[in-house]
Amino acid sequence: MNPVLMRHMEPTNESFKAWKNGNPYLHNPWHYHPEVEITFITRGEGILFIGDGIMNYKQNELIMIGTNLPHEWRSDINQPIDYYSECIAVHFNKQFPGEDFYKIPEATPINNLYDLSLRGIRVNEEATKTFVKEKLLKLIETTGIVRINILFSILNNIAYCPDVELLSSSGFFSSVNESQTYRMNLIYKYVINNFKNQVSIDSVAQQVNMTATSFCRFFKKRTTKSFIQYINEIRVGYACKLLLEENQSISEIAYESGFENISNFNKQFKKIKNITPSQFIMYLAKKK
Repeated sequence: MNPVLMRHMEPTNESFKAWKNGNPYLHNPWHYHPEVEITFITRGEGILFIGDGIMNYKQNELIMIGTNLPHEWRSDINQPIDYYSECIAVHFNKQFPGEDFYKIPEATPINNLYDLSLRGIRVNEEATKTFVKEKLLKLIETTGIVRINILFSILNNIAYCPDVELLSSSGFFSSVNESQTYRMNLIYKYVINNFKNQVSIDSVAQQVNMTATSFCRFFKKRTTKSFIQYINEIRVGYACKLLLEENQSISEIAYESGFENISNFNKQFKKIKNITPSQFIMYLAKKK
């Protein structure tokens, strides 16, 4: 299922848009937009489809969605007709303060936050959620330069939150996080270009002039996961993209994603996504 580009009405007298939404999300298609989105759920529950991830949302949920990340909010249709999901949201182009703004060292944490948001971020710490909710409510009522100060205070608090969860896999988006070290970028680029084939630890280690043993230690220290786990996540993330497009069978997608056999594909998919490929397709069918 290909996402739809959704253009939000550009405010004529403001740098970004903030508002309360009290309508059910059932009318929203699977879509994306160039603006960064921060949404706080004040009422209701349902399912959020985001990238290749699926999560149940509820009241007091705080989600940040990065540039062009496909998503769909879908209210629980079993609720009474007047029990809509309600939220406070802000949409903004990350470049609205000017490109040079993000070159200053003080903006580094927010730059890193934008990189993470390309996978979708769920904030789990209650103190951060309470702070952001209060600021979002003020943002709706505030005018002038104070709005910008409030928005960046929100971003700063999320950037330093100690408990966040990424909602889609690193394999779902193809952009490279330029804030990472040069060596990690080389590894990432090599994997993205070769994950459909059989990638050995030796071949990747050679890209960064390391022995296989040193590479494994380096990679585990930087990512807290093994290289094998990482490449399986990349492959499963890519497989989810193909499943969303609905053009191939599960077997075809398994081989296209770099798995040598369907059995290992099913095993790794279940391990990483907590559902089978067939169950993932069933979730997608419910969206139609």
